[in-house]
Amino acid sequence: MTKFEYSLIIAVSFLAFNSCSNFKTIPSSENPEPKIEISSNNYGNYLAGRIAHYRQDFNTAADYYKKTAQNDTQNTALLNSTYLILASQGRIDEAAEYARLAQKQHNTNEFIPILIASEQFKKAHYQEAIASLQKNKSPLYKKLISPFFEAWGYTGLNDYKKAISALDKIKNEKGMEALYHFHSGMINDYFNKKDAARLHYEKIINSQEMELSIRSLEIICNFYLRSDNKAKATALAAQYNYDIPALGILKHIYKKTADADTKNIKPQIQTPQMGLSEAMFNIAAIIKQNPEAIDFSHIFIRLALYENPNNHLARILLGGILEMREMYKDAMTVYDEIPASEPSYYLAQYKKSENLRHLNDYKGAELLLKSLALDYPNDYQILLDLGDILRLQEKYKEALKYYQQALEKFGKKTDSLWQIHYAIGITYERLGEWEESEKSLIEALKRDPNNLLVLNYLGYSWLERNKKPEEAFNFIIQAYNQAPFNSSIIDSLGWAFYRFGMYDKAVTYLEKATDADPANAVINDHLGDAYWQSGRKNEARFQWHHALSVKHDSSEINRQKIKQKLANGLAAQVLPQYDKEKIQKIITKINE
Repeated sequence: MTKFEYSLIIAVSFLAFNSCSNFKTIPSSENPEPKIEISSNNYGNYLAGRIAHYRQDFNTAADYYKKTAQNDTQNTALLNSTYLILASQGRIDEAAEYARLAQKQHNTNEFIPILIASEQFKKAHYQEAIASLQKNKSPLYKKLISPFFEAWGYTGLNDYKKAISALDKIKNEKGMEALYHFHSGMINDYFNKKDAARLHYEKIINSQEMELSIRSLEIICNFYLRSDNKAKATALAAQYNYDIPALGILKHIYKKTADADTKNIKPQIQTPQMGLSEAMFNIAAIIKQNPEAIDFSHIFIRLALYENPNNHLARILLGGILEMREMYKDAMTVYDEIPASEPSYYLAQYKKSENLRHLNDYKGAELLLKSLALDYPNDYQILLDLGDILRLQEKYKEALKYYQQALEKFGKKTDSLWQIHYAIGITYERLGEWEESEKSLIEALKRDPNNLLVLNYLGYSWLERNKKPEEAFNFIIQAYNQAPFNSSIIDSLGWAFYRFGMYDKAVTYLEKATDADPANAVINDHLGDAYWQSGRKNEARFQWHHALSVKHDSSEINRQKIKQKLANGLAAQVLPQYDKEKIQKIITKINE
């Protein structure tokens, strides 16, 4: 078995209004497989663009598509690829240019009017933008996107009644209530109608059904400060000043509110473009909930930043979308654009440390987390992650120090304490202090009795030490039934059968584990042992050779022992003492 699988992930779900909406599915079109016919003298640029596209070097792909499209302005499929990928990179002015060329070819792609309207809106051509959106015939877009363009467009035209009326189209849409009141509040505030703005904002604050996003919290606190109601602003910010991961963003809002000089407070939304940016951000966050629509979420968040380059929460969301694409370097570039004075700076730096870990730059992640720990000494998540990064570098004693500090900071959050005890248990085991490790793992299981990671790790560790074989086997099966496709847990189950001398079953599960993770050294080594004991000696040697050649979990294997097995084979296994009747009953619990 791969002995541990431990990664703590922060979900940035608080950035969006976490409600269900009718905005469920938009077909993906940023990465299409178009049947594009390209002339031979133009094919080189197109091919270079496609290669860059597949490599997710979208900016380079966009440049090559542009070169191709400039020589073939009537190729609608090529134009589609060009304006969409340009939009995904935030190159909206260029995207709008190619969208217009496509429109001239009578292309009815629903995104064309949005790109053109966004460019017009940015230039304060509000009436033109409204007219462009009316060319989009899709009921979905007309119902859920056009109202925001119209509302903020009429705001730009200084037509209060039409601006508010435009939002009425989403007023009764299920799941859109919070957005309706949020944007109605901002528009009323823009027109200096403070009482109406307050009513809309307080609808969100006082509702049990409408969730308050971080961005709406920031804007509403700003409104109260400008309305000479600092006490209310501070009290509202204090309600969300929780000791949770991503704490920095909430603490910053609270501190900024509490320390504010109300004489010098400027509105958060000063232009219609800023208001539309909020709408595009909200739409992108909603779409992002559907992974199949990530392409359009990517473009909408770029539109948000196009309308307001200082919408730094939009940058956080863009970074998250890039991470979903495994474009970790691009995400870090986005995070580095957020200044230290912004509430979202902490979260950006924290997410940057996660990306460094994805890129196996453990030293870089360690240095960044240590810097963050100085600024946020009470944030247990930083300390926990520091322990992880140090453990991955085999700095176990230093890792243990940070884990124990994190445990002190956890306070009363018993629902998360299993994570710390689990990490401490792994670290003690690596230090060769099994008794301390076992105590921590058992404590982790007390905190979360069904946690598959703890069940798997503790069960495997007991089996390796010929301790509590029946209970260990039961733990592993409980973990397997929760995650039957997890290679580490499948390996544990296969290895348990091996330890009990049930070699045919061991081979079945260990083969399944290697199929799931063929480059894992530990799993290949285990399968080699099972093959040997089953009489399949040539296959055993192949697996042992393979175990020595692959990188994943290579530090977990004993290379010298594998070389000895290759030279001399494997002796018959001495089976542990166990209750066969109990083991057979436990086997029946396996869900297949």
